[in-house]
Amino acid sequence: MDKQLKSALTRMAASILRPLIKVLMRHDFSHSELTELVRKTYVEVAYDAFKIPNHKMTYSRAALLTGLSRKEVVRLRRQIELSNSPQLRLSYVAKQVVQGWLTDSDYLDDLQNPRQLPLKGAQSSFANLVSKYAGTVSFSSLLDELGRCGITSQNSFGVVELTSDGKIPMFEELERIRVMSVCVSDLFGTAVHDLNSSNNDIRFQRQLVYSGIEENLARRFHDVGSEKAMALFKTLNEFLFSGGSNLDPMHRETGKRVGLGIYYFEGAKQVKSVKMTSDEYA
Repeated sequence: MDKQLKSALTRMAASILRPLIKVLMRHDFSHSELTELVRKTYVEVAYDAFKIPNHKMTYSRAALLTGLSRKEVVRLRRQIELSNSPQLRLSYVAKQVVQGWLTDSDYLDDLQNPRQLPLKGAQSSFANLVSKYAGTVSFSSLLDELGRCGITSQNSFGVVELTSDGKIPMFEELERIRVMSVCVSDLFGTAVHDLNSSNNDIRFQRQLVYSGIEENLARRFHDVGSEKAMALFKTLNEFLFSGGSNLDPMHRETGKRVGLGIYYFEGAKQVKSVKMTSDEYA
C-alpha cells in the first residue's frame, strides 16, 4: 500500500476511534472486548463484501483478506453464525412495554404503582402486557432481556416484578447509543459509497466549517442552524409522507431506506485538508 494512503487511513481510523472509545470506556467496554469485536467485524465484512462472484467464501480466503489465522476465522465465523440466530434486542419495543406497565391502569395497583404480574394466563399478565404493547414479540425473549438488564425480576412462582422505576432511564441511554450508531454508520456509509462512485452516482454530503468563531456568534449559529434544519426536516417529511411513505406495509420489505442527516459540531482543533491549501479544512 502507498505510504501516503496508509498514513491517511491511519489518521482517519484514529479520528473515528477516539470518540467511539470515549463512549466505550465510559461504559466499561474494555480494550480486549473491542479487539475481539474488530476481529469479528473483519470476518463479517470479508464474507459480506469481498466474495468472488459465483464462488463460496472459504476460511482460507477470509484469513488472507483479514490477516487473521484460519483457526481464528473458523472460531469467529461460528460466533457470527450463532449471534445471527433470531433473538430480541433491547429497543423501542421494550421501552413501550415498560411504559405501558407504568401507565396502563390494567397493570397498576390502587396506588397507581406497577403491579407484580403473573407470567401468563391472567388477563393482566406479563404475556398479556407484551402482546398489548409489542405485538408478536416473544414475551419470554423480552423477559430474558429485561431481566438481564436488571429491569425486572421473577420469583419461583413465576410472578414478574418491575424492579425499580429508577432503572427506566437505562432505556434512554440505550436509545441514545442506538441513534448514535445509526447516524455514524449512515454518514460513513455515504462517504464510503462516494469514494467508489462515478460523478452521476454521488450521494449528497456537505460540511460547512469556519474556524476562529467567537462564543456568541457560535451560539447564535447553533440556534439558527437548528431552526432552519428542523424546518427542512419538516418539509422533507411532508414530501415523503405525501409520496406514500409508511402507507404500504409491503414496501417496508422491498423498498429503499432513505434519509438526510444534519448535525452541529464545534471544537478547537482544525482538520487540515489533503489539498494543502491555506484555507482548506475538513
